[in-house]
Amino acid sequence: MLFEDLREFAQRLDEIGQLKRVDGCDWELEIGTLTELMAERLGPALLFDKIKGYPAGYRVLSNTVLSKIGQRVAFNHPDEMSDVEIVRYWKDKWEQYKPVPPKVVKTGPVMENVITGDDINLWKFPVPRWHDRDGGRYIGTGVVTITRDPDEKWVNCGTYRVMVHDEKTLSFYSSPGKHANLMRRKHWEKGEECPVVMSFGEEPFLCGVATIPLPWGMGEFEFTGYMRGKPVDVIKGPVTGLPIPATAEIVIEGFSPPPSVDSRPEGPFGEWTGYYGSGVRTEPVVHVKAIYHRNDPIIYGRPPLKVDPTQYSIPIHTVPFLWSQLEKVGIPGIKGVWVHGRANRVISVVSVKQMYLGHAKQVAALAAALLSGGALTGKWAIVVDDDIDPSDWEDVVWALCTRCDPETSIDIVRGFLTSPLDPSMPPEKREKRDFTTAKVLINACRPWHWMKDFAPVNIASPELRKKVFDKWRHLFA
Repeated sequence: MLFEDLREFAQRLDEIGQLKRVDGCDWELEIGTLTELMAERLGPALLFDKIKGYPAGYRVLSNTVLSKIGQRVAFNHPDEMSDVEIVRYWKDKWEQYKPVPPKVVKTGPVMENVITGDDINLWKFPVPRWHDRDGGRYIGTGVVTITRDPDEKWVNCGTYRVMVHDEKTLSFYSSPGKHANLMRRKHWEKGEECPVVMSFGEEPFLCGVATIPLPWGMGEFEFTGYMRGKPVDVIKGPVTGLPIPATAEIVIEGFSPPPSVDSRPEGPFGEWTGYYGSGVRTEPVVHVKAIYHRNDPIIYGRPPLKVDPTQYSIPIHTVPFLWSQLEKVGIPGIKGVWVHGRANRVISVVSVKQMYLGHAKQVAALAAALLSGGALTGKWAIVVDDDIDPSDWEDVVWALCTRCDPETSIDIVRGFLTSPLDPSMPPEKREKRDFTTAKVLINACRPWHWMKDFAPVNIASPELRKKVFDKWRHLFA
């Protein structure tokens, strides 16, 4: 089922028993804490209404895709597809990519309410303060931030945290190396403000794609249209000219001036690493020139939590592209790829059928270099044999424990880009803005030189397992 907007997605979750309605919550910490408690239990989505101090209909939706059920509904993944099959499907789609440009329409539901000039007031919406150490109220957790490269003219959609500073001003945090960061710097270097659109509630496919580190020049609108099999409807922004998702819940248009003109203290904010890793820093802002919102608007909340890496149980946002890139550089024998750890960004595992001396180390080095796109990204690259399921962490740990010789099978390579959000970064590096990290390469394969002499695995043959399972299938029903 293809969802045209966020509320259709919420309705479907409700129909299958994966949504609870909560009335009367306080935006001050209570919404955030309830979201945290439900996430710890892998529970259903939460739709908050009648929020303290706000009229009925001004809502917040959270905890939608932490569970595999919610993720499968959001992206229309059939129940019969396994997790690895879903990742392979995305990889195959990626390799056949043909952009589907967005469809420009004259208007849409997001234009039901238009606010400009002195009437602009971001406090009109029940923006939560999600965590008790947060430095402010964050409207942007499940946000799509839209910018355009001033030279190449392509449009980027990304997910970056957004704090409300006052009625007409938002923060514009973006880690080093992110596309929005690069684009806004180009505008500033030209002596101009950076046009920005921010959407705070949109259909799940676009929101999901905005979290994927697509290559430079590949637009998220075009990729979303391709994956959905249908263009995304957009409205040309009256203020910035940027595309506005026509079915979004709440959207702002504005301009980000150079930091020398206006920048403000932002944070701290409890991040997806599970820590307050970046403290308070002066960050760029966006001056809001217009607000558009639907009747009974919904803020989409995806607050980072210690229990929840805010991404997906099935890592469609990292694995398909890593897998495809490894194959594109000509690496043979790859049987499976997975990424474990926070937000499925930190520990890459590649299963290979070893074919030549040094094969495993070659794969580890490339996986470390190719996995990018966020704080802590790819700190660990593990290569395992083709009898190991890379998506099964217990299987991977077994290989680490029994096939890896720490003396000869582990390498540390320094100097890779990370982010200020990395809590392990020493204060002296942070002061110098040296946002680099080391990566660990681990060969957890049977040693090439004496692979044939390695101890055999204590497991029944595939043929015997199938024969016995088929005979006693009723026991596993």
